[in-house]
Parts: sequence; structure tokens; C-alpha cells
Amino acid sequence: MKKLFKVLMCVVALFAFADFAQAQEQPEGKKLLLNIVRKVKPEHVATLRDSFLKCREATLKEEGCEVYEIYQSPTDPTIFFIDEVWSSVEAHQKHNSQPHVKLHSEECRGINDPDFKGTFRRVMID
Repeated sequence: MKKLFKVLMCVVALFAFADFAQAQEQPEGKKLLLNIVRKVKPEHVATLRDSFLKCREATLKEEGCEVYEIYQSPTDPTIFFIDEVWSSVEAHQKHNSQPHVKLHSEECRGINDPDFKGTFRRVMID
């Protein structure tokens, strides 16, 4: 739980001090950080976690993937925080077309809590 708290605080600090410009073009020397918050229906907690971990195994072997992590809220087990760091926008685009990503998307279709407004942030970092 301490590790999760530290990671979450780092992410909050990053967004508090980072340039929030949307990542349309990649500035030289910058990496792409994705920060996603999503909430699933209670009966689908294991579905998301298990599917993500299967996808993670293959994703970490992809060229350009530096971080691909999922954290579960200690106060609400239906809320997940996903962090990704890619060496380039192009590497992330290639990732999205991989079979393991398509399988993960299929496995997780329709599991989100419809009353929760999740977030998806794209930030270019050093």
C-alpha cells in the first residue's frame, strides 16, 4: 500500500508540474506518458486485472515500452490506475495494433462502470 501511495503521489506531482499539452507530435528527446483511471463493475475486477497482467507480459517485450503497470485502489477495489511510458508515440501506436492488445480490449469490453467518468491523459515527458 505504501508503494501504491508513493506511485500515486509521483503521478500527481508529475501532472501538477508537467506540460499538459496533448501529445500530437513528439518533441525531440521526449517520451509519451499515459495515465489512465478506470472503474469497472464489481463483478469484473478480476477480469480487468487478469487480462491486463496477461497483456503486460507481452507488452513489456515490445520495443519502446518502458513502463506498463496497473495499480488497484486500496480504498475501492473497482478503481484501477494504469501507467504507461513509451519511448515514442510511434511505439505506442504500434503497440495498439498488437494481437495481445486486441485480445485485452475484447476481454474487457463492457466491463466499465457506466456512472464513473474515468480519465485518459497523454503527456510528453523528459
